[in-house]
Amino acid sequence: MKIRQINAHFSWYGKTILFVMRAFIGLFCMVAFGFSSKHGLSQTTVVIDADTTMTVYQVFGLIKKQTGSTFLYDYDMFKDSPAIRLKKGTVKTGTLLDKIRNTGNFKYEYTADKTVIFSKIKDSPSSQPDNRSVIRQLRVTGTVTDPNGAPLPGVNIVVKDARHGTMSDEDGSYSVLVNATDVLTFSFVGFKKVELAVDGREVIDVQMEEDVMSLEGVEVNAGYYTVKEKEKTGSISRITARDIETQPVTNVLGAAIGRMPGVMITQNTGVPGGGFTVQIRGQNSLRTDPEANQPLYIVDGVPFTATYIGGSISNMMVGANPLNNINPSDIESIEVLKDADATAIYGSRGANGVVLITTKQGYGKEGKTRVDIDIQSGIGKVADFLDLLNTEQYLEMRREAFANDGMEPTEANAPELLLWDQNRENNWQKELIGGTAYITNLQASVLGGNDRTSFRLGGGLYKETTVYPGDLGYKRMSGQFNLNHWSKDRKFQMILALNYVSDKNNLSYNDLTRYAILAPPNTPEFLDANNELSWPDGVSTNPYAFLRQKYKVSIRNLISSLQLNYQIVPGLYLKTRLGYTTLDRDEVQTNPKSTFHPTSTTQSYTRFNDANIKTWNVEPQIEYIKNFGHGKLSVMVGGTFQEDIKQNTRFEATGFSNEALLETIEAASDITVIPNLSNDIQYRYHAVFGRVNYTLKDRYILNLTGRRDGSSRFGPDKRFANFGAAGAAWIFSNENFLENSSFLSFGKLRGSYGVTGSDRIGDYGYLDSWGVSQYPYLGESGLEPTGFFNPDYAWERNVKLEGGLELGFLNDRIFIQVGYYHNRSDNQLLRMPLPSSVGFSSVQANLPATVQNTGWEFEFNSTNIKNRDFTWSSAFNLTVPRNKLIDFPGIENTSYVNQYEVGKSLYVQKLYHFLGVDAETGVYQFQDVNDDGMMSPTDDYQGIKEITQDFYGGLQNSFSYKGWQLDVFFQFVRQTGRNYIPSFLTPGYRMNNQPSVVMDRWQNPGDITDIQQFAQSFASPAFLAYFSDLSNSDAIVSDASFIRLKNVSFSYTLPKKYIQKIGLNNCRFYIKGQNLLTITDYLGMDPENQNISFLPPLRRILGGIQLSF
Repeated sequence: MKIRQINAHFSWYGKTILFVMRAFIGLFCMVAFGFSSKHGLSQTTVVIDADTTMTVYQVFGLIKKQTGSTFLYDYDMFKDSPAIRLKKGTVKTGTLLDKIRNTGNFKYEYTADKTVIFSKIKDSPSSQPDNRSVIRQLRVTGTVTDPNGAPLPGVNIVVKDARHGTMSDEDGSYSVLVNATDVLTFSFVGFKKVELAVDGREVIDVQMEEDVMSLEGVEVNAGYYTVKEKEKTGSISRITARDIETQPVTNVLGAAIGRMPGVMITQNTGVPGGGFTVQIRGQNSLRTDPEANQPLYIVDGVPFTATYIGGSISNMMVGANPLNNINPSDIESIEVLKDADATAIYGSRGANGVVLITTKQGYGKEGKTRVDIDIQSGIGKVADFLDLLNTEQYLEMRREAFANDGMEPTEANAPELLLWDQNRENNWQKELIGGTAYITNLQASVLGGNDRTSFRLGGGLYKETTVYPGDLGYKRMSGQFNLNHWSKDRKFQMILALNYVSDKNNLSYNDLTRYAILAPPNTPEFLDANNELSWPDGVSTNPYAFLRQKYKVSIRNLISSLQLNYQIVPGLYLKTRLGYTTLDRDEVQTNPKSTFHPTSTTQSYTRFNDANIKTWNVEPQIEYIKNFGHGKLSVMVGGTFQEDIKQNTRFEATGFSNEALLETIEAASDITVIPNLSNDIQYRYHAVFGRVNYTLKDRYILNLTGRRDGSSRFGPDKRFANFGAAGAAWIFSNENFLENSSFLSFGKLRGSYGVTGSDRIGDYGYLDSWGVSQYPYLGESGLEPTGFFNPDYAWERNVKLEGGLELGFLNDRIFIQVGYYHNRSDNQLLRMPLPSSVGFSSVQANLPATVQNTGWEFEFNSTNIKNRDFTWSSAFNLTVPRNKLIDFPGIENTSYVNQYEVGKSLYVQKLYHFLGVDAETGVYQFQDVNDDGMMSPTDDYQGIKEITQDFYGGLQNSFSYKGWQLDVFFQFVRQTGRNYIPSFLTPGYRMNNQPSVVMDRWQNPGDITDIQQFAQSFASPAFLAYFSDLSNSDAIVSDASFIRLKNVSFSYTLPKKYIQKIGLNNCRFYIKGQNLLTITDYLGMDPENQNISFLPPLRRILGGIQLSF
């Protein structure tokens, strides 16, 4: 009996989606099995029923009827051609075409869409009537390779000054029909163009030379449109599939850490399926709820929820980012839109930046189907442990604490001293979090297509255990299908993308990291000889009990996108994108009675949480593109219609007859729905937008964007608002005075300005809200008001300004980008305090606070060495962010007065100022600002410590030698952060191990040290100073800077001449590692997540093999 809430009005939509999916599966089957053979049209066959004689025109009709081919020729070309005699049977189409060619002085050629073009071969002017010479026609084949000899698929091979050509396949091979005197042009992004005369040759092999930094043909995804890298007016950062595949990550966000300027990504935990925090160019909103400063995520053009859904019933930091439910192996690229010009097309949804994720697609190559397999396996471990007290030191600390407090230890307050083995030595860090996580990752895909249709079908299985004891772990199964189809006349295009992921996480209720650190080293074993929980005298908390209080979460995620494009007339395009996503999350957390202390009267119980979010999105667009002399104009108008429906239901079940049935809700005798944690929310977002882009002489670019947004999160009179942005660029390297510069190969100035809004608040805040009262009356639960209405609050406002400079030197072998941004957010949506007489402490409202984010962003890319066998390239990025609260009138009347200070960063912590240890008393001292002899937050807090990054970035070096490839990436962050002090209790207190540095404590009057005397009594001045004041002082803030060897990838690709003998097109062996080395002075386990209550990111090493055939 699983209770779920269902929205009846969505049932029709589910049936529609099911019908559409079935239709496309049928279409895929027809397309996948309908591709031409390897050699294209010439190898198709035509059936002739009986011996016959046909005219050329009749033969054309026969071929067209059976193969669908079309023919182009002059209307009277074959009027004098003799009839063709045909015999009964099956004949290749190419043979029939040769017969037609031989009826006269003709030639023919194929085009990409199964069209055959016939033409006459002109006589040479010097020819005599009975001694004609014609240009010989031949088929040229060959292989295209990179400087290392590896095949290059997708290279464009075009007959110069003609209208036909081909592309190299995955083997790098090609075949094209040419005249003996033609010239072939070979072009591919990242390589220099090659032109070679045929000169009658039938085999032409080409080795292309890298042009690594060339921006000419590189296109980046800007959301509703793509733009060439060199022509973009906005700020867009990008990583590709190659960057992702070199890193052993479960969440694609992990692959982007440190690689994009202005994008700060933090991994919150090392538990598989754990969450990440993403912040693009600082904190815009004063609110600290998870959604307030999250960017917008778009997957294949479809909005994807950015925040955790439902209310977690576990203390583990898992599922905090739904991007765990996207398979990194299916990702083709990630683009991050940062400034006003780049994000404006998404309106208010992009106020905090936009993350565009594009999944991999198939490739169109006549009759070619490719199978890729990737198998990898490895391990993960905690990289570093804290240096804690051993048993001798710990017992010395405890005895000294009793002596300092003038007390005698008893069995009740000092079991470590009087009951437990004084010689026992346990390293609980190694026992509880020092295990090995085993990782297995299997990925496979099939790609294929022809010139009009391409597809990719992929699947994967990922499994990872944990470093905790026991059988815990994470499993993810994924499937991806992408279909791209063009009509015969190339006017209609359909792009279908389906991504489905199902993952299951089997963990403990609590993260064991904190218990591994705090447990005294002489604590008796937590398990007895029968592997049952042990509760020795003095043990009140058993971490192995948490391992048996299971937490299981199952997530199913579908992302589907259908894009339809149609060219109405040349230059006028109609586009529509339809999107549907669903994310289901089912949680079960069991609490068997056997896991509680024997003295506890708590009975077995289970908590269930079911959450679901469904999103549909429809975006019609029309675009007009026109060239005017030296200029190019693009105009786009479109709309967005989006609806989210979120449902969450929380249960608690008791009365189980057997602990083995705790996961079965039907076995419970009592089920309680927790009403205030259950909800059904509908969110709607509508918008119209327009974009105008004009480019003049490939030098001057103007991009204008406007948008009118509507959100259901505001009252009826405040739902709609207008936003817009302008971006411009000047490519000064294209000016005449620099056009032939041998030193400066590229130069561009760009700038943007725009205004957008934000609706990142809760739903229904403009209405009165009610909840179930926790205080029944006459045995019945009633309703009570929980929120006060305010229909007048409106959109937050974000004003963004940016300028940038891009320079390329020595044919772009050195490329530098510098950007400066200046963003302000005002009209902040916050809780406004109310008089107590109203009955509510606060109400949602706009407050006149202004937050400013500024910063510098730098990117440097270089090709240091490049020759036939060896290449060394580098990439460096640096971000220097600054944040400030510019204005907040009336802050003294709000709850934010002790949290923020006008004129300082939002990250400044208002704390007591730590003065050290009093040399006479051995007790911590703090600055008493008003000299009243008492410490109070109101009078003595000071905004003196800023917990943020001064700068951050990354450095990548890539080396390739023939088939060998080495990539090394360092991440660096200069920052301050919270250290481990607040996570420990007073040194000397019971059941509380400490860092070994506490042994350098104060012992006698006159001692100069930073560690006060040991204490264990609540009445001790030292205990109070630590518990009440030190944990709220600037002593908890320290340097958290680090340099981390984030990623190393080393691979070898076997030479093609060896693997082709066993039917392989590619074979690559590799080993890759993550978080391999960290250089830091941070006081804690890890300077990235800065919390010893949660597992730090693991050091991971994986090896594998990639095969392609």
